[in-house]
Amino acid sequence: MRISFNRILCIASLFSGVFCGFSQTWEYKDSGTDYILFDLSIPEGQNDIAYAAGAQFTANSPGIIIKSTDGGETWELNYPLTGTIDGLEKIEFISVDKGFAVGYDLFLKTEDGGATWTPITVGTDIWRYNNLTFYNELIGYATAFTNSSGFQTYLTIDGGDTWTLGASSANMGTIAVGYADETTLFSTGNNQIISKSVDSGNTWTIVRNGTPTFVNLEVAFSDLENGLVSGEDGELLVTHDSGATWSSFSTGYHNFYGLHYEESELYAAGTDQDIYYSSDDGETWVVLHNGENVATFYEIRFFDNGSALICGSQGRMLKYTPILDSPTNEFSQVDIVYNRLDQTLQVNSPNSTIKKLNMLSILGQTILEERVVSRAYMSLDVASLADGVYLVNVETMDGVVSKKFVKM
Repeated sequence: MRISFNRILCIASLFSGVFCGFSQTWEYKDSGTDYILFDLSIPEGQNDIAYAAGAQFTANSPGIIIKSTDGGETWELNYPLTGTIDGLEKIEFISVDKGFAVGYDLFLKTEDGGATWTPITVGTDIWRYNNLTFYNELIGYATAFTNSSGFQTYLTIDGGDTWTLGASSANMGTIAVGYADETTLFSTGNNQIISKSVDSGNTWTIVRNGTPTFVNLEVAFSDLENGLVSGEDGELLVTHDSGATWSSFSTGYHNFYGLHYEESELYAAGTDQDIYYSSDDGETWVVLHNGENVATFYEIRFFDNGSALICGSQGRMLKYTPILDSPTNEFSQVDIVYNRLDQTLQVNSPNSTIKKLNMLSILGQTILEERVVSRAYMSLDVASLADGVYLVNVETMDGVVSKKFVKM
């Protein structure tokens, strides 16, 4: 599994097995701006370069693009270096060099990694471009509200060099859109509708109706079958049959704008800088990060190594670094199994007896520490623990092994 939850610094030794040290999971970075950062883009296949785009206020106001070249540790102003531009809402890079940013009557293109940005004409009479998404380096989709003719869609099959007007946007959700495969897209929007297109976004069919006057906010699909949609009042909708049916979970009050779905892992980031997580395809959810009630997260994107950046209002930029289960050898092998039915954690060290065990929360706080007298097996009652992600360090006669488990 590519994505996990914290960082373990591991040093291997020929005689003593593996030593692992724990470091903090979440760390806020200085983005260099207090603008609202609505969107993030990380070019595929690398761990260093990232972009964020946004605006000074929620309505049309001066826009900004910032860039990091060190994995989100530091940021600098990328565009505009002088003067002002209209507010931006979406940014997408299809390679390290080539990217696009859109907003209020503005469609920008770069082919040199943001060194220069050029306005291009995609639609006419545009009030605001509000969606921009690519399936790969060639196939992309954009949407816009016009000043006089309503809502329009635009398609590209040559990496954004040319764009054509979509045939129809009837039945389409106008708030968010995302690819499920090369020709299948899902959209969502007003009245909590969820719509599906199987012809590259040319025509749309409503697959789920919601509550009138309420809205759905975002959509993210892992593949053709598995997708995630967020709505008001913290509602998270999950499908495993390409939108035919949906299961629902609700926190009661969040708005989740940043969604990510990969393999069986789902993330939802939004109000209060809170992040919810599911490790079982959306069947159960836990709070992964409990933020301060002063800002909102709008996007989450992952680097190739599993670390992530999460941006939001007030220029907030949060960096997340994964837990890596420590490498083991035949002498220090440890198996950890969480039994959800009886709320126990079984720890088994078949080749080396256990000397010490400690458990840490996702924030690095010690939850439990126990010294053991020559035991190869332990069963821990974890019923009193809050739902969430925990790290268990098991010291055996031959080294230290670290494992994570999700309490649900």
